[in-house]
Parts: sequence; structure tokens; C-alpha cells
Amino acid sequence: MKLVKATVCAVALATLLSACQSTTEPRQIASETNKASQESQNTLKVYEASKSSYESWLVKMEESKSLRLYDKDLVEDLFDAWSEAVDVYEDFASNPGKATESYSVFSSGTYAEVFDKRLLAVSSLYDKLQSLKSEADSLLAPAIAEMAYLDSIEAEQHFASRYKRLASDYRALFEDVADNDIDDAQVGQAEFLADAKKLEVAVALKLNIEPLKSDIALLRKEGFKTAAPISFTKANASLEQAVVTVTANPRDKAVIASAVGDVTFEIEHLKHIGQEVKRFRNVDDGKFEPLILELENQLHAIAQAMQHDDLRDQPMQQQALAMEEKAQSLTGSTDVDPQLAALMAKLDAVQADLMVSQQEKETLSAQVSTLEAQNSQNEGLIDDLKMVIDTIKPQTMEKAQPATNMMESSGMKKVEPEA
Repeated sequence: MKLVKATVCAVALATLLSACQSTTEPRQIASETNKASQESQNTLKVYEASKSSYESWLVKMEESKSLRLYDKDLVEDLFDAWSEAVDVYEDFASNPGKATESYSVFSSGTYAEVFDKRLLAVSSLYDKLQSLKSEADSLLAPAIAEMAYLDSIEAEQHFASRYKRLASDYRALFEDVADNDIDDAQVGQAEFLADAKKLEVAVALKLNIEPLKSDIALLRKEGFKTAAPISFTKANASLEQAVVTVTANPRDKAVIASAVGDVTFEIEHLKHIGQEVKRFRNVDDGKFEPLILELENQLHAIAQAMQHDDLRDQPMQQQALAMEEKAQSLTGSTDVDPQLAALMAKLDAVQADLMVSQQEKETLSAQVSTLEAQNSQNEGLIDDLKMVIDTIKPQTMEKAQPATNMMESSGMKKVEPEA
């Protein structure tokens, strides 16, 4: 019986020892694996942090390209420092495990640590540049806004040389701020703004006034100043007023449009008045412009009373037709306003005056043609008479010469006629 119990105890002890041996070794292997996994995770975490820093700074560096205006040398230093940091990052960018390896035998830091250290130099230069930008943006705000406006109206396209000089002065302002020459920057900005405003006005005049000047110059060349001096003077005066308006308000589009509209109206008015006057080309032009203007004033008074429109930029025939159509539309009903009827009667009278003026023109033209023919005939007679005089004059002189000689030989004095 004791033998059986001993055997059972031996078997149980062997089983227990076997179980202990089977669990102890795997636990040891698992511990080493977990340690390696932890190290791998730490390395990946360091790598991801470096990658995130690289991508973040890459965006900032792209934005910094446009900051050369503020300090070209500082921007170049910034990009040099960035290039040195990128050199380190490239070494482990495609191999995350290398991020925690020693950078070199001469350095105690890892690749990731050296990269971070070089980014600190980049950050320092970047902060310095941003601080300079903030100072310049505040101090040179008027100049910055003015330059942006000149670009918006394409000043360089219209006045390339003047714009180029201004751009050079503009860059000099930022150089003064970078060198901490604040007083020079403020004085330079005042001069820059004065010159920039002049260029701004020049662009506004070129775009809005030059075409009108060309129109008036062409009308003058075509004889409208002589044909219709009153209307020409008025159109030219409106142009001069527009120049003053645009010069004083180069950015006010509504005011400029109104001024240009006034000049355009007067130019169109000059055109049709001049055309009316030119119908009397064979007669003194100055006599007929006041007559035509008076007829037009009558039409204008009717237009104002009827529909409050100013039609004087149109030929008078068109003005009369427009008002006639308006009158017909207003008299569509059976009841006719007495005042409207009076206006229509007056309109008929003015149209009749226009017809009379046309008839007078034809009559005067015929008279002028007759006078020109008579004048031509008289000029021919005068030429013939001159030829006869030239023929007779030598013969008369020859007959007078012997008599003079006889008087001198007899001692008689020649009697001079009294003056």
C-alpha cells in the first residue's frame, strides 16, 4: 500500500515539474519580443514626429518665397538653414528605423535629434523674418496699398518707365526698414506716395480723357470749330472740366463716368450742329449757327415739357421725330390735353422753321453760285483790262519822252504835279 502511494506521489511530482518547465521558457521569449516591439514603436513615433515637422515647415518655406521684398539676405539665410535640415531628413526619410540611430561617430545625437536641432536654426530665422514683415507692413501700409492699386489698374502696361522707377523706390522703402532706418523710410514713403498719385492720375486720364481729346481734335481737323464755334467751345470747355474732375477723383468711377458722359454728350451735340451748319457751306458759317441753335432750343424746350429728356446729342430731325412719336403715343385716347396740343402745334412750327431753313439754304446757295459766277466773270474782265493797260502804257511813255527833251533844251522847267 505504501508502495502505491509513493508511486502516485512520484508521478504527480514529475507532472508538476514538466508543467513548470513548459511555461517558464515561453514567458522569457515573450518578454524579449515585447521589448523589441516597444523599441520599434518608439522609433516609429520619433520618425513620425520628424516627418510631421518636415511637412509643416515645408509649407512655411513655400510661403516665405514671397518675402524677399522685406529682406533678401535674411530670406537667403533662411533657405540655406532649411537646406541643411533637409540634408539630414533625407538620410532617414525612406528608412524610419534610422531615425534613432547615431548621426555620426562625432555626434552624440541621433538623426532625428540632429534634424530637430537644425530646425531650431530655421525657426529662429523665420521668426526674425516674420517680425520684420510685421514692422514693415505697419510702417509702410500706405505705400503697400498704393502699389497694389497701381497693379490693379495695370499702370505698368500704360506707363512702363514711370512704373519701373516707382517699383525701385518702393523696394528701397523695405530696405530702409530692414536696416532700421525708420526716418529714411518715412520720408521716402511720402515721396513715393506723391509720385504714385501722379501716375494714378495719368492712368485715369489716359483711359477716360484721351479718347475724348482725340474725338475733339478730329472734329477740329474736320472744320467743326469753324463751322460751329459756339458748340465747339462748349464741348472743349466740358472736356477741360472733365480733366479737372478726373484729376481730383482718379478712383471715383461714378464721378468719372458722369464727367465723361457730359463730354460725350457735348461732342455728339457738336457733331450734329456742325453737320447742320455745313449744309450752308457756301455761306458764312457763323451766321447760321445761332439760327440752328435757336431752333434746337425750341425743340429742347418742347422735349423737356413733354418727357423730360435731353435729345440734343441727336440730329434735330431725329429729335423732332422722337417727339412726334411720343406725342402720338400720348394722344392715343379721345381726350387730348390742351397743353399737349399746344406743344404739338409748337413742334409743327419748329419743323416748319426747319423746312424754311432748308429752303433758305438752297436759295442762298443759288445766290452764292450766281455771285461766284459773276465774280469769276469780273475777274476775267479785270485781267483783260490789265492786259490792255500794259499794252498802252509803253506807247504813252514813248510819246511823252520827246516833249520832255524839248522842254529841257529850251530851259523850261518841268512842272511837277502837286501831291
